[in-house]
Amino acid sequence: MAQQGRSWEKIKRMALAVLGLVFVLVFVYEIFFTAPTPRPKLNLQAGTTNGGTTLPPTASAPVVPQKRPVGAAAEQEALVQALLSDLTPINLKMISSGVRGSEPGSRGNIFAYYVEPPKPPPPPPPPPPVQLTSVQPQSLVAGTPRPVTVLVSGNKIPADAQLFFNGGARATKRVSETQLSTEITAGDYASTQNINIDVKSPSNPADNSNAIVLVVQPSPEPQFIYKGRLGPLNQPQANFAVFELNATKEIKRAKVGDTVTGVWRVDAVLADSVDLTHTQYDIKRRLPLQDKVR
Repeated sequence: MAQQGRSWEKIKRMALAVLGLVFVLVFVYEIFFTAPTPRPKLNLQAGTTNGGTTLPPTASAPVVPQKRPVGAAAEQEALVQALLSDLTPINLKMISSGVRGSEPGSRGNIFAYYVEPPKPPPPPPPPPPVQLTSVQPQSLVAGTPRPVTVLVSGNKIPADAQLFFNGGARATKRVSETQLSTEITAGDYASTQNINIDVKSPSNPADNSNAIVLVVQPSPEPQFIYKGRLGPLNQPQANFAVFELNATKEIKRAKVGDTVTGVWRVDAVLADSVDLTHTQYDIKRRLPLQDKVR
């Protein structure tokens, strides 16, 4: 009998332990895994609850506390949080200055606009096969009444090379392997100009040359005026011409055969003019009589 009592006590203790364990499990579940039940909101204006039950006229509705106004900083923070939580993919096709689709506008698209890098400068052209180095004389004076032999020097001159003056072929003489010559008349350089000289090969047009320049300078002019004549009319060779220098207004006298300013020789003294010749270039000038200074 005593043994049965001890077994019964043992069974009760086990049942109590099981009930305690179940209670603990239910408590933990209610605390940590069950969301709180939302409270029903009251519609004070309509006098009804969310469930549609109409409050009696005599019953007073519970007072709902009003929300406090939200500050500007709180609104900005809420907006930032909303933007950060938006995980919608960005549509890059709409990034454009235009309003019609994704085509770049006048200012281009920052993702599609491409600026072509500057192209390298073109290489310089190869030098011509024939290289002209010098011309003698380097310059001429327009109006000189005598022919001049022009000597052109260079390298790699072909055997049948021909000189060209301003594009016109000239009668060419081959002086040596590096020199060509031609003769020009007084009419070829009668006026001020630059004569471009180059060399070409009639048998091989590829054998051309660079161009060098022969300068034709202006003709010199007397830098004085004829003021009058001194001496008997029946002895013109003994007469003196009176000149006034343009720069200094100095008066000079000269008879036939004398020179004025060192270069102009007096050839004839006439009543209304004098004939002069430039002693270096053989250029002749007739100087009219002037009663007054220019």
